[in-house]
Amino acid sequence: MENAERQGVPPETIVDVARRHGISPAGFAVLEGMSRVKDPDGKSFFQLPKGTSGEDARNAVLMTYILNAGTGYGDNPTTDFPAEPYNADEVQRIIDRQNANSWSYTEDVPFILGADGALMTTPNGMLMGIGGNWVQDQFSWKGGTAWGDIFMENIGHGHNPGEQLRATVESGVSRGIGADGNPTAGRLDLDRLLHHEEMHSRQWADKGYLGMLWAAVTDSDGIEREAGWGDGGYT
Repeated sequence: MENAERQGVPPETIVDVARRHGISPAGFAVLEGMSRVKDPDGKSFFQLPKGTSGEDARNAVLMTYILNAGTGYGDNPTTDFPAEPYNADEVQRIIDRQNANSWSYTEDVPFILGADGALMTTPNGMLMGIGGNWVQDQFSWKGGTAWGDIFMENIGHGHNPGEQLRATVESGVSRGIGADGNPTAGRLDLDRLLHHEEMHSRQWADKGYLGMLWAAVTDSDGIEREAGWGDGGYT
């Protein structure tokens, strides 16, 4: 309730979310044992322990969204889109997107965690991660790459993936590799970046796996503009 009050969510909305989606305090048990990290605005992110199942990861992602009761995206006056309101319909949209991108959880979560990569739930109802080996580093380009429901930061496995995810959240801005070859904070607001990446997750869900790969090859600028050119740091 504290997060809902901070985000200005009416009590009746909280009740409606719980009623329509069967949310109870027991549902948040999936977050127990996960390291909690807060951004400068007080929003909570949770790091998945090694060995977390795809199903637990999926549930943790949804419960993180519900716990935060908002993404903070609308707090920035320069965003590319209006902020989506926190309500039961938005929770359903995220559930539907998770269903469409289910391979992110069943296949990619164990793939990343099993190679000593790191994954963290976000207030946007998706995962943010860094790969654990050279092969997984190849799945992230430029300022990072979304694969289904997972946004992979482009930092590289040799810089302690879990530590870099925590640094990203605590700074509240994007993070990448500086001119000296070391990780450094960027200038892009993390709320905007995560909204951009969640828009890509929607594209994966809408286009399907092969359809999104084809769009990335044939119309990369188009899918970036559709996800928010400024939110992605392209302006």
